[in-house]
Amino acid sequence: MKKLVLALTAVAAFTGSANAADLPGRYTKAPATVAPLYNWTGFYIFGGAGGGLWAADSNLETFPGAVAISRDQRMGGSGWFGTVGIGHDWQFNGPWVAGIFGDGQFGDIRGSLVDVAAGEGREKLRTSYAAGVRLGYLVAPNVLSYVNGGYSGSEWSGSSLSTLETPGGPTRFTTPSFRRDGWFIGGGVENNLNIFGISAPGWFMKTEYRSAFYDRETLPETFAPPFGAPGGPTGRAITFKPWVQTISTSLVYRFNGGGTGSAMAADLPVRYSKAPVVPAYNWTGFHIFGGAGGGLWNADSNVQSTGVAGFFNFGPAGTAFTRDQRLGGSGWFGTVGIGYDWQFNGPWVAGIFGDGQFGDIRGSLIDPAFVAEGREKLRTSYAAGVRLGYLVAPQVLSYVNAGYSGSEWSGTTQAFAIPPFAALTTTPSFRRDGWFIGGGVENNLNIFGITAPGWFMKTEYRSAFYDRIALPTTFVAGNFLGGVGLTGEAVTFKPWVQTISTSLVYRFNWGGGPIVAKY
Repeated sequence: MKKLVLALTAVAAFTGSANAADLPGRYTKAPATVAPLYNWTGFYIFGGAGGGLWAADSNLETFPGAVAISRDQRMGGSGWFGTVGIGHDWQFNGPWVAGIFGDGQFGDIRGSLVDVAAGEGREKLRTSYAAGVRLGYLVAPNVLSYVNGGYSGSEWSGSSLSTLETPGGPTRFTTPSFRRDGWFIGGGVENNLNIFGISAPGWFMKTEYRSAFYDRETLPETFAPPFGAPGGPTGRAITFKPWVQTISTSLVYRFNGGGTGSAMAADLPVRYSKAPVVPAYNWTGFHIFGGAGGGLWNADSNVQSTGVAGFFNFGPAGTAFTRDQRLGGSGWFGTVGIGYDWQFNGPWVAGIFGDGQFGDIRGSLIDPAFVAEGREKLRTSYAAGVRLGYLVAPQVLSYVNAGYSGSEWSGTTQAFAIPPFAALTTTPSFRRDGWFIGGGVENNLNIFGITAPGWFMKTEYRSAFYDRIALPTTFVAGNFLGGVGLTGEAVTFKPWVQTISTSLVYRFNWGGGPIVAKY
């Protein structure tokens, strides 16, 4: 349920082509004015909520001395947050908007911090804050598509490490809380809330994706009683280098200090035009798309018995040997797909689609029973789903989607995580079926003064969830332990995958040809 709530934060707007010239027109009788103008210059405040994942490369080293004891493994975290902020925008050269802003995120994005030689603890991203700039383009008078970037700071909780063996035990070591400075890059879409037949002067909604990157931090361990002198150094430290990916939706109120109130046409000078045709966009028809994106995965993982006699014999099949730890992965992918949409009841659009993602989102699969780690790679995922959207402008569709998701994973070769780093066991490749929920925004590409009939662009967020799988381990030939065949244990893996992608869309729009209004 918690993951569902987090995923639902992504169902609003982001950053196709049903060009008006390609489609049936709507007649209009010599209107006196063009479509309303919006003034985006001025101050604004915002608040909302979101969810996110982090993935962090981490190893164990001597402290002091910084001599590596283990190689890097990739840990993960997931959770939720609230956000508030303030900013100022300037509209210039017609459809361009530039701005500055500051915001804070306050919540609980937590995962695992691991000492491969001693245990695991929970590391929590408590607070992050940012100061940045954004540059956007008005794809419609009331819809801003933008990119942003700047400084990001973060505050982390510290952790208490205890044994991973079930049922757990008392805290052995602690690591300190810390903060890291870094940078972020992201983007989003903001639109007014004069939708669904409701007028909300001054109120807007924005949905924003952000990736924040921080340098590696060294976290010295200290003893917890009764394992040593309280607060005494263990001579080891855990390093931690996080990448944080978040998605949030916020309500925005615009004061518009550059005008006489909210960013509404009624506040602004009216431009006159001689009887223009108000364009109509027909979203009914087939479309194809292709693009690229990036993502993170988190996976809860433990070690359990397979019930098969082997190196380990600790109970019937399914008996847990360790408690869960949270692993992480990150990477990139390409995507292609096809779909069909139906426009109905004016601004509503429903559709079906199928797509595939092909790439390399990789991270760690860890076997604490053998103190071993291997690289697990999400190679392919594919989806079939439905979407429902609302035209926040005639050429801009904001939508949510959901459906079936399948995934194919690589399997691993597990190597000893401390010297001699020799290959020890393997886990098989596998596939998992699950479900996804997400959302995005699609808009035509008749922007920047360029006409591109039939071409659109969409940016989409997606969270996919898969059930746990048990992966039996098998000794590699000639391993330094002398083991042969099945080990008698399995590493379990329960992934959650979060992706963001941008695609070019071509709409065939078999809805008919243009109709020209005469005056």
